[in-house]
Amino acid sequence: MKDKFKLVGTKIQEFELPNTDGDVINIKDFQNKQNIIVILLRSIY
Repeated sequence: MKDKFKLVGTKIQEFELPNTDGDVINIKDFQNKQNIIVILLRSIY
């Protein structure tokens, strides 16, 4: 997949979101541990 927005490798601001289990996950929890891919799904309903 082409990175048309040139965002691969950039640092993002801290944020938190609920996971599929309802637990709140903070992006900072993964800092310096592994690569992160953020996928945001939008409901059509």
